[in-house]
Amino acid sequence: MIINFNIEKLDTLLLDFYKLTGLTISVWDSNFNQLSYQPRDMPTFCRLIKSTKLGNKRCFESDKELCTRTLTTSQPQTHRCHAGLIDTAIPIKFKDTILGFLMFGQATSTETDEELNFMLKKICHELKLEENLLRKAHGDLTKYQPDIVKSAANILKMATRYLWLSDMIKIDNDDLTEKIDEYIRANIDKKITVDSICKQFNISKNKLYSLAQTRLNMTIGNYIQKLRIEAAKNLLTTTDLPIYAICNAIGIVEYNYFTKVFKKQTGLTPLKYRKQFPLSLHP
Repeated sequence: MIINFNIEKLDTLLLDFYKLTGLTISVWDSNFNQLSYQPRDMPTFCRLIKSTKLGNKRCFESDKELCTRTLTTSQPQTHRCHAGLIDTAIPIKFKDTILGFLMFGQATSTETDEELNFMLKKICHELKLEENLLRKAHGDLTKYQPDIVKSAANILKMATRYLWLSDMIKIDNDDLTEKIDEYIRANIDKKITVDSICKQFNISKNKLYSLAQTRLNMTIGNYIQKLRIEAAKNLLTTTDLPIYAICNAIGIVEYNYFTKVFKKQTGLTPLKYRKQFPLSLHP
């Protein structure tokens, strides 16, 4: 199954949700790769915690656990993260297949002063953060009652059923096209040509060109380039690999050419793109 997320349209949905609720929201694929989020500025409280190596690791483990539980149950899941904030993950499903997740939260609940003081002191001690700064940042967060979070989850659950009907997510179940897609992804670090694809699947060039136009809505060359950039975006937001290593990993060895193509497709240089996604699930 080939799944294409329309990030521009999804961004509009995320932004509308944030404007209505004030809750941070993001969209992820089924491999736990963050695709987009709103608002673009991370809450100061979370930024302080993720500024430390241990805090960033705990955020990763907390979010991964929530998404894994959602994937296992195929139902929305809510939990309190390691820093005491409430997060909720909603599965995006097509029939019985989970395509990804909508995750929202970073909301404070109604702790007592005693519970809050204990939690903040514990976090500051373990992460070596200044308590006054973290306390002020926590105070800037909006408090939400559990019933409000539950209502927001119900609205998003309904919304996920219509994402492909509004072209926010496109799904293609054509068997040969899916196999070609898998072949390109598996060999993304290698030289891939029309001839090599035709030889692999014993099809003519005309057949490949026709499949690309009718099933992928673009030329096969553009589709290969699209998958290379998708792989690059994933590596930029989930690893600390330098740019030249990412070039090699996606089969584009020329650094300047990679930067040019990446900026054309995303509007940002690779480094600026990496800085735009501080909420990655990966360490």
